[in-house]
Parts: sequence; structure tokens; C-alpha cells
Amino acid sequence: MAQPYAPLLQQMLLEFQNQRLESTERIAQSILRINPKDLVVLQVFGLALAMQGRLLEAVSLLTRAAALDAKNPELLSNLAKAQHGANLFSDAVQTFEKLNRLVPNNAHILTDMGTSYGKLRQYEKAGACYDKALSLAPNYFLAWSNRGNLLLEQGLPEQAIASYETALQHNSEYAETWMNYGNAFFELGRFDDARQAHERALSINPVYGEAWSNHGNAMQELKRSDDALLSYQRAYELIPTHPFLIGQLLNAYSSNCDWKQSEPLIPLAIEVVGQSKAAVPPFVLLQTPASLAMQQRAAQTFIQERLPVVSPNKLSIKHPTEGRKIRIAYFSTDFKEHPVGILMENLIRLHDRSRFEVLGIFLAKRTDDALEARLAKTFDHTIDIFGINDQQAQKLLLEQDIDIAIDLNGHTAGARTGLFARKIAPLQMNYLGYAGTSGADFYDYLIADQVTIPPEHQIHYTEKVAYLPHSFFPADTLISHEQMGALPTRLSQDLPEEGFVFASFNNAYKITPAIFSVWMDLLKQVPNSVLWLSKPSDSAALHLRTQALSHGIDPEHIIFAKRVPARVDHLSRLRLADLFLDTMYFNAHTTAADALWAGVPVLTIQGDTFASRVAASQLTALRMSDLITHSIEEYAAKALELASDHAKLKSIRYQQEMNRTTAPLFDTKQYVIDLESLYINSLQEKS
Repeated sequence: MAQPYAPLLQQMLLEFQNQRLESTERIAQSILRINPKDLVVLQVFGLALAMQGRLLEAVSLLTRAAALDAKNPELLSNLAKAQHGANLFSDAVQTFEKLNRLVPNNAHILTDMGTSYGKLRQYEKAGACYDKALSLAPNYFLAWSNRGNLLLEQGLPEQAIASYETALQHNSEYAETWMNYGNAFFELGRFDDARQAHERALSINPVYGEAWSNHGNAMQELKRSDDALLSYQRAYELIPTHPFLIGQLLNAYSSNCDWKQSEPLIPLAIEVVGQSKAAVPPFVLLQTPASLAMQQRAAQTFIQERLPVVSPNKLSIKHPTEGRKIRIAYFSTDFKEHPVGILMENLIRLHDRSRFEVLGIFLAKRTDDALEARLAKTFDHTIDIFGINDQQAQKLLLEQDIDIAIDLNGHTAGARTGLFARKIAPLQMNYLGYAGTSGADFYDYLIADQVTIPPEHQIHYTEKVAYLPHSFFPADTLISHEQMGALPTRLSQDLPEEGFVFASFNNAYKITPAIFSVWMDLLKQVPNSVLWLSKPSDSAALHLRTQALSHGIDPEHIIFAKRVPARVDHLSRLRLADLFLDTMYFNAHTTAADALWAGVPVLTIQGDTFASRVAASQLTALRMSDLITHSIEEYAAKALELASDHAKLKSIRYQQEMNRTTAPLFDTKQYVIDLESLYINSLQEKS
């Protein structure tokens, strides 16, 4: 029997066929007011909404249709795909399972179902779906490609690459495979191979936003910051809500000191973080005025977005027995020529081997540099877990019977946070590498001090705070003043022979317009003064010189330090600086300690976050609290005072030199004793 609205139905189908989706929607709504259970209308309306990206609305309509026709394979397939697209992965799996029972042994259905299981991080079920699909259709490129994604997510990039290469043999024009192929190379540190794979994806699909974002990541690692920025800009034009893209773009602008672009992004980034959206990687947020509460929210969002949901092991604290040493394991990607590697060398060497056995867990591919080789010999045992997935690495690490696992990465590149989520030791700690909360509940403690995290700030940390008595920062003292040799000439460092030298060797992304403005005012007010900066990228240097000119300062008064061959040369030349000027939101950390060790006063602004209080922590432990200011106005006034009063600055330098041998900051032996006491007390408290 013909429906009374048959002409409307025919018109709706014609509109849908011609991709006039808004018109399709209007007619469908009219028909559903007459007959809310018209199966054809529910399906077409649902598909029209799905094609417009309105997936949750589409799921609602298609679910109503499926209730009327529960054994329609095409309908169930459309519903499952809409559920998957709407991130309703559990619902999608259930629908795919129904579909699989209706249409068994279908490689396409099995592949799609495997992808939904993968999103739920039910890796074994996902893998079984792909294996079954490939047994039915060995040449099905999408099953090979999605299997590669699954392997990559499990931390098996080399196996993923093999799967992607098989997929590309069967279909070399599928952009998504090329992009994920590039992601696997990226995980292996093969950044140029990653770049080439992403560029192949973009040659197939020039408007592939995710590929542009990943291309930017590869370019960033290749130190091609201008190209990275262009890629992030293109990605942002295409998919502005892509996870963490706002943060990547912000970081690219900040690293280039392009404040005209970065400054408007900051409030937007903080606003989106406040909505608990995946917008800014936690490390990037440290360089902004985001509050501790916002930093915590960003970290928690990152953990929820990036880490699989796992059931952690339940491990018990082992009570000390006669002859058994406490086994501590330090985890890092940076056991090499890197600030973390430099800071850890003396610390590892000074651990009391009568009470502790010290393991080094290398997370990155070996570089074979000299510091890496020395560290490998200093640890009692080393284990390389680069290229080993979390499940396999967890099994290997549990066999080591570790008492305390210490994460030196936090939210920095190459971290293996997923391992700590699985629980690899009864006591797990977050230490040194990241100046903020992890946002996770599987770290028992964060190591800090009363300056970096005052007791009233603890509510913004998901870990319990374990306090060292002085600065948490293990300043490097391996290179003595005597080893620094004679003072280099100013000419050798391109510095003028006369005049005051302000210095700041912080990374370019830490420099903000407000702090740079203070620096420019100082150059105006202090005759013949210069600003000595660590050499950034060419683009950042150009932006800084242009900004100087806009402040009425001759760009020649900014001197960019050239690279020197060894750390001892860097420490030696630092002594040419008269005053080190710290940055505001993200302090100098290792660079501040280096300046202080070299005898250069460091002027800082103590902020409200961990990252903005590290230099204050160091100065407090050096008993040089007069160099801590609490506002940008006080900072500017103090800098001008010290640059204008040579007698006062000389007195401060003398006091700093006296304190260097008596204050806690550079007493590395006592620092290690205090750290070991903290470890023992934490074990006792946990048991």
C-alpha cells in the first residue's frame, strides 16, 4: 500500500542522491512527523547527518532504524561506522559483533571490528580480527594497514613498518597508510624517513590535516623549524580541533619568537584546556601563564587521551633482609649529552652501593656519545627497552625485582608513561625531567622541595609530594673551577671588550614579550650593555632582532652565543657574563645552575608554578635569596640596580663564590645522602 507521503519520500531520495543534504534533512523531518517509524527515512536521514559530521545525531536515528530491522546488514554496518566515528567504541563493537554473526567470514567487517576493538585498547581481540580478515583476504590492504596501527600503538614500530609495507604493496595510493608508516619511523627516531612518508601521504591527499600535523612533528625533530611551522599552520587551517595541535602550533610560534602569532593563541589554548579538551601537551603549557590548576588539568587530559586503560599489577613492598640491597631503577630517554644525563652522572656515581643497587633503563636508541658511555658504566646494570612494547617491557622489568622505579621523563619526548601505568615497581616516582604534575594516579611521589611546591600547592598535584630538605635540583659539579682554565677573551665570544653583559641562555620558547621588553629597557638604561643569548634558529634570531629594533635598540646589541665543542668550554665562557637574567613562566633550570656554578649571579622572578620556581629553589639553596624577585617590576628594578652599582654586584659575586663551597646547592654528596633517605622513608611510608 502506497504511503500518503510517497511524493515526499521520492523527493527526499532525489535530494539525497544529489548530495543536497540540508534539503534531505528538512524533508525527512517532515515525513517523520507523519510516521516516526519509517525505516527508509530513518536510514537516509541518519546517513545525511553522518555525512555532515553530526555523528551522534546519526547514531540516534540509525539505532531507531536498527530496532525496526535488526537483521539488515547494510543498516548495521552504517550504524557501527557512525558509532565508531562518534567515539562510541563499545557500542560499535557490539554492533559489529551482531553484523559478524549475520555475515560471517567477511574481511571488511572483521577489519572494521578490529579497529573498534583497537580504540578500546583490547589489543588481543583487535589482533584476532585482523588475523582472521587476512586469512580470508591476504591481499586486503586495509587490514594490513590497520594491523600496523595496532602494532604501533602497542609500541612495536618495527613490526608496524613491516605491516604497512605489505599494505602499500597492495595499495600504494592510500594516504592514511603512508601517514602511519611515517609515524612508525618517527617512533624509531628515523625522522627523515618519517618526513618522506608524510610527504607521500600529502602528495596523494594535499588536504590531509593529520598528515600535515605529523609532518610538522618530523620537521621539528629535524631542526627545520620554519618548515615545521608551515606544516602546523596548514594542519590548523584544516583541522583546528585535532588533538594537541593548538599546543604544537603555539610551541612552533614561541620557538620562533613570533609573538604576534603566539600571543593570541595562548588565551585560546588555556580556555580549551579548561574545557578538559586535548589541546596542549603538558610540557608546552609550562611556557604560558597557565595556573597550576590548568597545568594539572592539561596533564590529566593528556593521560586520559594517550594512555591505554590497563589493570596495574599489585606489587608489595619488600621488607629489607640481611644482605639485600634496595634496587632502584632510573628511566630516561636522556642518558646522553642532555641536561638530564649531565645532572645524573655524578648522582649515579655517588649512590651508596652498600645499600643500593642502581639500574639504568635506557628508553631511547643509543647514540654512542661519550656521556652515554660513561653513564652505562656507572650504573650497576643497564637495560635497553627501546623498540620493546609495554607488555614485553613490563614482563622484563618485573623480572628485575625493582623496589623503586624513577621516571626522569615525565611529559617530555620519548616518555614511557604507559609502563608506569602498568606498575613495574611497588614504589614509583616522578623526578627531575618534568617540572609539574604527571596528572596520573600511578606515581606514588613527585620529588620536590618547599620552594618549588609549597605545601599549599599540593592540591594541584596528583602525586604525593616527597620533599628534599634543600633544592630538589641535583646541580652538576663534576667540572671544577680549576678545570675551566683561564677566562676566555670577550673577543673570542664576539662580545665587546667593554660594557655590561646581560646573559640569558634559556631556550627561545621561554622568552616572552614582557620579559624581552624589560631586557630592552635595560639595554637602553645601561650604557654600552649587550644581551648575550643562546643561539636559536635563524627565524627566532631574526624575530628577536626585529623586536629589538621596534624597542629602539640596535640589533647589534644582541649577541648570539656560538656553539663550543665541550661542556667545559661552555661553563668557562659563562664567566664573561655580568648578570644572568632568568625568564618568567618557565625558568632556567640546568642553565641557571650552570651560571651559578660558573660564578654568575642569576636574577629570577618566583612565580606560582613548579617550572617558574626552580631558579628560586636553587638560589635559596645557595643562600642567595636576594636575587629572587616576585614581580616583573621588582625584577626590572633589581636588574638595573645591579647593572648600575658595580660595587654591589661585585659584593654579590663574592658572596656567591663563598657560598658555593658551603651552601647545600653544590654539595652533591649530601644531596645524594638526602635523596637516599627520601627513598628509604618513602618505602617505609608505603609499606
